[in-house]
Amino acid sequence: MSNLIRMDLHRMFLARSFKVCLVLSFLSGFIIVPAAKVFMMLVRILPESAGIPDLLPKSADLSSLLRDPFPLMNGMLLLFSACYFYHADLEHGYIKNIAGQMPKRGYAVLSRYIALIVHNLIFVLTGMAGNLIGTVLFIKITPDSEAVSSLGYLGIRLLLLHGICAILLLFTTSLRSKNFGMVLAVIFGANMMRVLYMGIDAGLGILLKRSVSIENYMPDYLMWQETPDPVIALPVAAVTIVIFVLLSIRIFDRRDVK
Repeated sequence: MSNLIRMDLHRMFLARSFKVCLVLSFLSGFIIVPAAKVFMMLVRILPESAGIPDLLPKSADLSSLLRDPFPLMNGMLLLFSACYFYHADLEHGYIKNIAGQMPKRGYAVLSRYIALIVHNLIFVLTGMAGNLIGTVLFIKITPDSEAVSSLGYLGIRLLLLHGICAILLLFTTSLRSKNFGMVLAVIFGANMMRVLYMGIDAGLGILLKRSVSIENYMPDYLMWQETPDPVIALPVAAVTIVIFVLLSIRIFDRRDVK
C-alpha cells in the first residue's frame, strides 16, 4: 500500500495540470489586494471619486486570512486538479500495468484518495500563502484573538473538502466519468449547488408543510461557511468520506480495468 501511495504522489507531483493549477492558485490568492489597490488608484483619478470610500483597510486581521482558504478561484482550481489526478492513469492506461499485481484493485482507489489529502493541503497552503504575501505587501497584518479558533474552523473546512473529493472520486475513478466529475468540480468550486438546495427545500416544504433546510447537512454548503457548526460539520464530513470512499473501492474492485 505504501508503494502505491508513493507512486501516486510521484505521479501527482509530475503532472502538468497539478503544476499549472498550483501556480494559478498562488496567483489567485496574491492578486486580491494588489488588484484592489490598482482599482482604487484608477478610481481616484475620476473627478467624482471624492465620496468613494477606500476599498482597502489600513490593516487586516490574521484570522480573516485563515477564514478564507479558497481565495477567488482556488476552490475550483483545486477540484479541477483533483479530477485530473483521479482520472489520469485511467485515461492513459497506466492502471493496467499495476492492476494485476494488487490483491484488490480497490487499493488503487484508496491510495489516490490518501495522496489527494496531501494534494489538498498543498493547494490550500499555497493559496493562503499567496493571499498573505499579497496582503503584507500593501497593508498591515495584525494577529488577533480569533486566529486560534479560525485555525479550528479551517481544519473543519478541510475535512469537508475531503468529503467533496470523495464524491468526485466515485464519479471520476470508479464510474470513470471524467466529464461529469469536471462538471461537479465547477459546481462545487463555484458554490452553485445552493440553487439546487433551495429548490429541494421549497419542494419538501410544500410536501411536509414546514420549513426544511437540507443544505445545512451538505458538505459543500458547510465548507463555504466561514464558521461551520462543528457538531454538524464533523459528522457530515466523516460520513461523506466513509460512504463515498468505500463505495468507490467496491465499485472499482468489481469492474474490469480497461
